[in-house]
Amino acid sequence: MPGFIADNDFRKGIATAVILVALVLIVYSQCGNFELVTYDDTSYVTDNERVMQGVSAENVSWAFSSFQLSNYHPLTVVSHMIDTSLFGDSAGARHLVSVFLHLVNVLLLFFFLLKATSGLEEGGLVPSFFVAALFAVHPVHVESVAWVSERKDVLCTFFWLLSMISWLDWVKSKKMSSYALTFFFTGMGILAKPMVVTLPAVLLLLDFWPLGRIDLKKNPVAKFIKLAIEKLPLVLLSVLSSVLTFMAQKGGGAMQSSESFPLGLRFSNALVSWCSYLRELVFPLDLAVFYPYPQDIAIWKPVSAALFIIAVSVVCIRYIKNAPFVAVGWFWYVGTLVPVIGLVQVGDQAMADRYAYIPFIGLYMATCFGVACLVKKGCIPAKFAVSAGVVVVLVLLAGAYTQAGYWQNSESLYERALSVTENNHHMHYNYANLLERKNESGKAAQHFRAAIKADPSHYKAMTNLANIYSKRGELVSAMELYHRALQVNPDYSTAYANRGIVNHKQGKLDEALRDYKKALELAPRLADSMVNMGILYYMRGENSAARAMFRKALDIDPDNKAARKNLSLVQ
Repeated sequence: MPGFIADNDFRKGIATAVILVALVLIVYSQCGNFELVTYDDTSYVTDNERVMQGVSAENVSWAFSSFQLSNYHPLTVVSHMIDTSLFGDSAGARHLVSVFLHLVNVLLLFFFLLKATSGLEEGGLVPSFFVAALFAVHPVHVESVAWVSERKDVLCTFFWLLSMISWLDWVKSKKMSSYALTFFFTGMGILAKPMVVTLPAVLLLLDFWPLGRIDLKKNPVAKFIKLAIEKLPLVLLSVLSSVLTFMAQKGGGAMQSSESFPLGLRFSNALVSWCSYLRELVFPLDLAVFYPYPQDIAIWKPVSAALFIIAVSVVCIRYIKNAPFVAVGWFWYVGTLVPVIGLVQVGDQAMADRYAYIPFIGLYMATCFGVACLVKKGCIPAKFAVSAGVVVVLVLLAGAYTQAGYWQNSESLYERALSVTENNHHMHYNYANLLERKNESGKAAQHFRAAIKADPSHYKAMTNLANIYSKRGELVSAMELYHRALQVNPDYSTAYANRGIVNHKQGKLDEALRDYKKALELAPRLADSMVNMGILYYMRGENSAARAMFRKALDIDPDNKAARKNLSLVQ
């Protein structure tokens, strides 16, 4: 009979896993037909020469020895290289790899909870299933799965969950091999995305519940300290990752200054964001790939948010004996958001859906195991709880399916973001660039102007709008915008290079030459500026100087047709 029961439980677990697989595929199988988007996918993948070469010893060494786009996540970069080696330039295949990783994460989370909570009154198959199901289909997680650039989210979570599983085995068996695996998986997760730095703290929470390693009645402080010391090797990995991340983001210019983002505004936005994510948890509507940073925040918002966070935390601690899963889930959520909440501001987003991929797991646990506890106590009928849970999952599934559809291409993604946000300079700028590449310069100009209106310091939008004016022959308007762009950023080589073209058109050869030289001083590999300088020298009768510039341009870009054609004319 015991064997029969175990076999029956196994069958239930497999059947439940099949349902979870179906939920993921219903939402995300459409991603196999999606394109890569021009928002970061080009930088991470298609324009990254190393990635597009595929896996090689040299490329893997480069991934581990350099920073990419102000980040250090070499394992993620290598995963993109593997995609190239296996699937070439197939965008759909890259998407499906991320979908597969998300699916595996859903199953790992389910089986971890199933094993970790077995024997607990509130534990078991049903709450474990609903936690995994919410994780599988919540619309907020679409960004992490459907955006190839966010491969790092699903990849680091894969190693995060493997670390939790090996930690569970360590707690039960005390095998050093299990601890070693936890250390290894933590390190691999950090190499995929530094957000894993909070994992040691989460393992400490799991020690409390569901692992029950801290007894509040028997000297809990001493036990807590002992368990914290147990995790010191993992903490050292987190410290090393934090140092590397700081170096990457500081060196790459992604870390914002206190002048651009004052500390008071950062704290206010962080507090409001903690609560805004909770709103997205309950009402995942109007989701966008980019949320503009507010210029100011009314004081009542961060104060209210702080009071709410404190109140919930106090309640969790007050009832920690009766509902430890609620406390663990809440502090999982609050703690894992710390690295990305914006106290150290990286980029110019107010918040991001992708940042909730790991934190929301804590809230799913608190909710589902909380409901299971109420069912066990007779406070809620079991059939009602399950029925309500099924309805919630189906509603979220429909929302996630719709949200994923916006990621089919850049145009639909940007249009959606602009329809649900205001003053979104980032999306106006990206959409304008896309429209310009499609030769829709009129619409592009409208969105460049909107980007500048939303952010008067957007020197790249000014420069690109000036380029459109230049092509139209509106040279005075173009020059005005180039001047404005260079006032904001005097080291922007593209503005000098293009202003030089306008001066060139106007016959102001000396001014044009100064601009070309300045552009090359700032960016020595601008082959087009070398070609333009060569043409200018040729116009002035300086043929030897012209030939030298054309040859230099060809050294940098052997396929530059303008350089080759002009060199043949000067020979």
